[in-house]
Amino acid sequence: MSTPAANGQFSLSSQAMNGAVAALNGMALNNPTVGAVADESTNAAATAHSGWDTAGALRAALAEWHKQVAELTARLNQNSAAMEQTNLNYHSTNFSIADAMNGK
Repeated sequence: MSTPAANGQFSLSSQAMNGAVAALNGMALNNPTVGAVADESTNAAATAHSGWDTAGALRAALAEWHKQVAELTARLNQNSAAMEQTNLNYHSTNFSIADAMNGK
């Protein structure tokens, strides 16, 4: 995200940051639907094994999967928001410094 600038300092690539934010948002949006096939097959297997301990274990595993997917989705959204805020803060600080150096 940051690259050496001509003056030897570091600069932030807004394009790279925006791309990373978009990628995180895309993963968060796709995350819940990625396992839909697993949901169907797990439910079918649990139904087929009704009355067996296996059915309960499959349902418990699926419930845990849904919990973990929800937590991952929340984390992706938090990381995306934090990255976007970092980008804004960086540019705001740069403009403030530039204004101060130009006597504004």
